[in-house]
Amino acid sequence: MTAIQCRYTGDLHCTAQHGPSGTVLKTDAPTDHDGLGESFSPTDLLATALGTCILTIMGIAARRRGWDLVDANVIVEKTMTTEGPRRIESLQAQISLPVALSQEQKALLKRVANDCPVKRNLDASMTIDLIWSDASSMALHVFRETPSVTFFDAGVSGTNGTDVVVHRGAATSPPDANGFEQYYVHQHQVDHNLVLEGQRTFVLLNPAWDQSHHVIHLIRDMGALQIPVGTYHRSTSGETGSIVLNQSLRDSQFNFKTEFIPVSLEVREELRQAQASVPWVWSWKDGHICRSH
Repeated sequence: MTAIQCRYTGDLHCTAQHGPSGTVLKTDAPTDHDGLGESFSPTDLLATALGTCILTIMGIAARRRGWDLVDANVIVEKTMTTEGPRRIESLQAQISLPVALSQEQKALLKRVANDCPVKRNLDASMTIDLIWSDASSMALHVFRETPSVTFFDAGVSGTNGTDVVVHRGAATSPPDANGFEQYYVHQHQVDHNLVLEGQRTFVLLNPAWDQSHHVIHLIRDMGALQIPVGTYHRSTSGETGSIVLNQSLRDSQFNFKTEFIPVSLEVREELRQAQASVPWVWSWKDGHICRSH
């Protein structure tokens, strides 16, 4: 049995102390329910419990098998009811796994996640959706920021290649050909794209993914966008242009001559089908990454 001591501290704020460890967390009422939203609301903690439970149960399975699950992440979006008694209507957990895991490893972790204890307890009382994404973003570590100076860590662990792509004004890479979109695809390189200046919109297509079409409106605050091997991608900048730093992980078979050959939708029916599907759209809102369908 675990005891958690909760205390009301005034002005809709509470503290909760974890008995075994002594760790304390704070809550506040949300802004749409008389509070200031200065911390987690009680229902936010329920959403947090789902996300951390999914990661924990997958972590247990991964550790028992010697797999590295570091950088797996879950973004939980909570929707409250708008009519009747106030309650959570739905939780959507958007889950990204490390790119180095095989499809077999990912399949096992997906099965494990669907049986996490928190999800089992909540399933009967609300809608819970687990959304799996093979693309992911690596968080940016800002050392210091003032109105005139920003100092941040642009490093990505394990990378062995670096390139900078500058769009001077409106530009698309790679450009269209014969009226059809073109895409790059790497078979021996994993990209980590970090916006240094402006905004860059990336389109990812991968017919092997459950969600095969993604549109990412990437800005610096979102960190480095990781693009796995075998994923078709292109990027576009608006009138003001953009600068992107790509720190890549290249294997021993990497070759400049073969890794940067554009592939046209004109000759790839499966890519045209992926591009025609409704995309998952990534954007930056209220200080965190949002994904919508």
